[in-house]
Amino acid sequence: MDPAPDLLKAARIAIGLTQRELADTARIGLRSLTRVEAGLDLNRRLHRAVKEALETKGVTFEPDDGVSGPGFRVRPGCLGQTRKSD
Repeated sequence: MDPAPDLLKAARIAIGLTQRELADTARIGLRSLTRVEAGLDLNRRLHRAVKEALETKGVTFEPDDGVSGPGFRVRPGCLGQTRKSD
């Protein structure tokens, strides 16, 4: 599943990561992450790197089930763990 850009951003915020922290975890540039989250960069490699970085931080992405749409879950203890402003 390829989560939508707004879902990636929502997951990042939910677990309390700054854009810089997520970019560093994903091993991509901050500008690239900003573009991915805004839906302006459709590079699948960058998108996958962001998704996988979030998954290492305890996020599980859920596909659209036909009823409630796509979403994500956060492993207990990971929610809002390091909240800082962007």
